[in-house]
Amino acid sequence: MPTLSQLVRTEVKEGGAPRGRNHFRNQENNQPCIYSAESCGTCEFLGQMAVQRNISTVSTAVLYGSLSFSMAFLNKMLMSQYSFNYPYFILSCQMLLSVTVLELLRVYELLDLPRITPSAIKMFALPALFYSLHAILALAALEGLNIPMYGAVKRCTPLVNLILAAVYLKKTPPSPLVIISVLTITFGCLTAAFSDPDFNGVAYIVGGVSVVVQALYLTLVQQCGIKMSPVHILHLNSYISAVPFMILTVIRGELVAVLHYPHLTEVWFVSFMITVVGMGLLLNFSLFHCTVMTSALTTSIVGVIKSVLQTVIGFFAFGGISYHPVNVAGIILNLTGGVLYTYAKYKDQRNEHKQEDVEDDLVQEKVTAITTITN
Repeated sequence: MPTLSQLVRTEVKEGGAPRGRNHFRNQENNQPCIYSAESCGTCEFLGQMAVQRNISTVSTAVLYGSLSFSMAFLNKMLMSQYSFNYPYFILSCQMLLSVTVLELLRVYELLDLPRITPSAIKMFALPALFYSLHAILALAALEGLNIPMYGAVKRCTPLVNLILAAVYLKKTPPSPLVIISVLTITFGCLTAAFSDPDFNGVAYIVGGVSVVVQALYLTLVQQCGIKMSPVHILHLNSYISAVPFMILTVIRGELVAVLHYPHLTEVWFVSFMITVVGMGLLLNFSLFHCTVMTSALTTSIVGVIKSVLQTVIGFFAFGGISYHPVNVAGIILNLTGGVLYTYAKYKDQRNEHKQEDVEDDLVQEKVTAITTITN
């Protein structure tokens, strides 16, 4: 019987293993396990682990999507409805809260977390830099864009992810359906932007740059996830990013302005501020967890799905927005491309699994033939 260290997951059809069951391939000779699921306890155990891992992955993606969806409205409300337009101060509070909570959990041995070392800081400095830039640019863009247009711009992230996957990660070219969906997203975004009654050129440029930066740091985080846990990544990112955020808070005069904010001591404002900062911590963790557990591309897909709800609600939130028919048509086209993109990636994944099944069938037929000849 194969050992736990010799097996990795695969799915093989009936012939030597039951159809649709989680079964595994021997790493030493790349042959499928010829034991049935009933007689192979290792494969049955690993199959159960694979199901649990899939459930955990879906839960992680749902958590990230829910928090990301909520944070866009909370940040917009804090800046526009409550006139608390101090993004660097907000980001500084989120980073400091993350560092404080994680350090306390580490000190009291409630969390297995390595110490911050110069070598770890050096290794994660570039992803943290891109994260900081994205956070700053996204908040700046959100200030000048309404929610539907902000979502339309952010849906262009898969375009950059595809380019990075081909150029930086050296992956194979995407399917024609993926290319068509990405072009649809981009064309819809451009159409909506140029017909936006409240067009703000600077905000669109900032939003476009934030998309590029987001794709960069997601790709780098995915690479770092090979050696680090999501919590370790969150710890390093918060520790490194807190420095530039605090410096910008002081340079831009936000600290002095916050101290003179008229509602600073009111209970409703303090409660809302704590909620925003706390959810920011959870969002960062879910972002890194989703990227490490799945991929940068999957994280982008989750962002596309949640932006559909953001767009619909954004038309009516904060007193509604002014719009032009062409602008609405561009947003609908952008949304259509986002849905098509999600379907295309799902279809590609299914095709990959089918290809694996075909290869496993061929291997299983050879094993069966050899067994028959031997007998």
